Amino acid sequence: MKILRDKKAIAIFLLPAFIVYSLIVMTPIIVSIYYSLLDWNGIGKKTFIGLNNYIKLISDNVFKQAFFNNILYIIIVMVLQLGFGFTTAILLTYLKKGRGFIQTVYYIPSVITVIAISQLFTGFYSYEPMGLFNIFRKLLGLKPIAFLSEYKTVLWAVASVEGWQYIGIYMIIFYSALVSVSPDILEAARIDGASELQILFNIRIPAISNVIMLSCILSLVGALRGFAAPMNMTKGGPNHRSEILATYMYKKAFTSRDYGYGSAIAVVIVILSIIGVLLISKYMDNESE
Repeated sequence: MKILRDKKAIAIFLLPAFIVYSLIVMTPIIVSIYYSLLDWNGIGKKTFIGLNNYIKLISDNVFKQAFFNNILYIIIVMVLQLGFGFTTAILLTYLKKGRGFIQTVYYIPSVITVIAISQLFTGFYSYEPMGLFNIFRKLLGLKPIAFLSEYKTVLWAVASVEGWQYIGIYMIIFYSALVSVSPDILEAARIDGASELQILFNIRIPAISNVIMLSCILSLVGALRGFAAPMNMTKGGPNHRSEILATYMYKKAFTSRDYGYGSAIAVVIVILSIIGVLLISKYMDNESE
């Protein structure tokens, strides 16, 4: 096992992964930063304009709308994925039979393409002809709602699709972590008179804090990369009420052909991802202390 303590050997093993990571992740980020300093339509002459694209972002009302929409989008997605995923995982640890079946049912949506899920939920949300959700509302004596047209509901409706789709992944992650907690410790706590809630909050959750932090980071970055669901279901409408940074970046770069401005939005998304990861890591470190 001496080779595992040899720094040169470690560097050699890490080098291929570092090269691939640099080509796939770091290079596009660096190129986006470069493009964000240009006035360029993707074909013609590139004109260096410095930070003008970022200055334009500050006064762009659509960008501001997309920015705050994205914050709410992230919150909705993370609450659904982490909240329901963790709750389901906890319940599974107490289930005696049918555990595998439930895990499979919850996991299936995560392996289906986002486009297919988006089309499915577009039908569920439909106002005319009446979709599944409005049929349920009618049975309960409530008025139908145009979920994807109403200002108050459209962002919640779109974000819920991505949040619901990946609940199964986080359920599996949390369940695997929870069952890895030593049963001897749990049994000793029960013998000492600890309730299940005390065991959950004082033993189980602290024991899997690293897994929780990783899940929060994955969910946050995934929500910031969200694109297919809002673009396919509403294209950011109505009146930009479901516009998020990724959809607005796409429109500016590939529809308006303003690659410099679109790249500036992409850089903002990267910065938000880094800030989010650092905040989560810092919070979890403080909690573990």
